[in-house]
Amino acid sequence: MSEQQTSTETWDGLLTNYLKADNLEEQKDSFDCISVNVEDSDMDLELERGDEKFVYSLNTTNKVFLKNNGITKPKDVIGKTIHIEKVRVFNPTAKKEVDGLRIYKIE
Repeated sequence: MSEQQTSTETWDGLLTNYLKADNLEEQKDSFDCISVNVEDSDMDLELERGDEKFVYSLNTTNKVFLKNNGITKPKDVIGKTIHIEKVRVFNPTAKKEVDGLRIYKIE
């Protein structure tokens, strides 16, 4: 996703800061989409908020939300503001509710 090349000389491109519920400053937060990576059925958004950058891996619910809200192809989300909220979701592996993230608006 990054324009930087990975190499043995630097950590750039090797460490990814994935967006988690703890990264939201409030219950709801906004990020600018600066890049999209699609591989097989996976879709990641590269987001920024101020000088912070995150990668947000979309689940099916969030991909469908984008499609149903005017994003006709994945690259159309670049340049948009993505509004994300914390939600409680059931993690079947841990067998408990955990904090998750859901897109609730796009501008």
